[in-house]
Amino acid sequence: MRTSIHRIRGSAQSGFALVYAVGMTVVAAMLCSALLTFSIASHKTSTTKAHSLRARYLAEGALEIVKKNLQQDIANWLDPAREHKLKVDGEDVVVVTEPVGSERVVTDASGIQTTMRLFEMRATTAFRGYVGQAHRMLEVQATPTFQFAIFYASDLEVLPGANMTIGGRVHANGDVYLGSGATLSLNTNYFRAVGDIHRHRKNDPSRSEGTVRVRRYVDNPFDSSRPTEWFTLSSRSQHSGSGITSPSGYDSQFRGYDANSNGSYLDSGDLLPWGPGALHYTREAGTGEYGRGYTLQDAAHGVSQAVPPGFGSISMFEPLPSGTGGDWRFNSTSGRFQRVSAGTGDHKRGHYHERADLKILRNDDGTWAAYDGEDNDITTAVYAAISSTEIYDARQAEGSTTRVPVLSIDLARLATTGYYPANGILYTARYGQSTGTEAGGFQLVNGNELAGPLSVVSEASLYVKGDYNTVSKKPAALISDAVNLLSNAWDNGKTRGSAIPVATPTTYNAAMVTGNYLTNGSDYNGGLENLPRFHENWRDVRCTIRGSFVNLWQSRFATGRWSSATYSAPIRDWAYDPDLNNIANLPPGTPLAVTARDVVSW
Repeated sequence: MRTSIHRIRGSAQSGFALVYAVGMTVVAAMLCSALLTFSIASHKTSTTKAHSLRARYLAEGALEIVKKNLQQDIANWLDPAREHKLKVDGEDVVVVTEPVGSERVVTDASGIQTTMRLFEMRATTAFRGYVGQAHRMLEVQATPTFQFAIFYASDLEVLPGANMTIGGRVHANGDVYLGSGATLSLNTNYFRAVGDIHRHRKNDPSRSEGTVRVRRYVDNPFDSSRPTEWFTLSSRSQHSGSGITSPSGYDSQFRGYDANSNGSYLDSGDLLPWGPGALHYTREAGTGEYGRGYTLQDAAHGVSQAVPPGFGSISMFEPLPSGTGGDWRFNSTSGRFQRVSAGTGDHKRGHYHERADLKILRNDDGTWAAYDGEDNDITTAVYAAISSTEIYDARQAEGSTTRVPVLSIDLARLATTGYYPANGILYTARYGQSTGTEAGGFQLVNGNELAGPLSVVSEASLYVKGDYNTVSKKPAALISDAVNLLSNAWDNGKTRGSAIPVATPTTYNAAMVTGNYLTNGSDYNGGLENLPRFHENWRDVRCTIRGSFVNLWQSRFATGRWSSATYSAPIRDWAYDPDLNNIANLPPGTPLAVTARDVVSW
């Protein structure tokens, strides 16, 4: 009996264990199935979220691209397209852009005017079946470049040997490098760099020289009744003299100085790090921590790029990206561009060539022709005002004896021909344009009294001889690949090996847009102080300029390198012309600098 009972109990226990095992297996299977289902659902959710985010990011990226395109279109006098079809990371995105409301003009305390307009942008894309959308309201601001004392589309270097004062707004889309052989005073309420501000030379960072000081913010720096207080951007040696170790001076690299190591940078003897310090030390005086403005800002403060027109605006002809749709085509037999049936060509005229009321084009064989705004040939009518000559440009000659061929335009005689440009734009260019002495150029003479507002624009170099726009001053601009300033004493007699001709005091009242090249390694481009090019011995001779200094492109043809051996620097009596604050005084065809600010995104 005992044995049987034991066997029965053992058998029952085994059966229970089997049922339990099967039950647990079923439960485990159910759990695995649930986990698998959950995992699949989670994966699907994760994938959905990832693809949805990917689609959203593609749409956002497209908005950034169109934002920059919008700036470029407005800067280049083009009507922005309503619909944009883009490829972003290989995916198709459609962006629709529409203006909202009308333009409005905002005028600051000094009279500078900025045109503002809102645009709504909507981007739509699909990524693996998931739709991504992004919306943005954009405020686009367009400011005339000549309402800046200095505007650079790339790096700005200011390193004068003598005292220099810069009055008026300063903007650089790149980095800024500051130094001086004496004292550089930034008498402005607006000094901006999209990149960094450096207190040393670009071509030799070990050199942090002279005194550089910046005026604390006032709403109108042109008003003599406003207070004038300065903050000094200390050089490296000035820091060292105060016991402060710094790689250069007080600039974007400065990380702060805590004299008593108490964790505060606001005690006596302390210096705030650059980011907050640039604002703190250049804020409006007497307003505590928060004034109405700050003079000095750079990348640390989120300065936005201001997009100007490109070199194509001064080109004789521009190729069309699509290769079709233009009204002009190059004829290889004649070596000239010829008008063809509308839309069947592959080129268009550059903006200024298209707009000018007077166009003077030099052929590669030395002949030239002139046309009015309707493209009528007026060569005979203006013949007495134009002549061929040559200039020895030692910078372009690069050691050779070859002279640069130029057309000399007598502006006083031109005014008597009846063909002085009615809209104030005179365009000049040269077929067969190249570099070195083949860059060619156009010389402006007898321009001391202009018959009316005048912007002289050239794809080549401009050589301006003698006092310019000094009698009954008019709105005037010089826009070219390179602007060369020749004194009243210049007689075209300079040759290689001859003594550098001695300049006499000369005044130029004109805003200028000109090319340059970027400092590379130890190869210095001459800085702002040599943006207009010189060819004479100006030592102890005054060169007076009232206008605006704008560098929008790298020189394409006048590519000769800067060298102090080809001239001697003048006494630079240069200043921004505050008359340019009034939009009515801007030269014809003044280019715009366009910024864009995100107002809201959703």
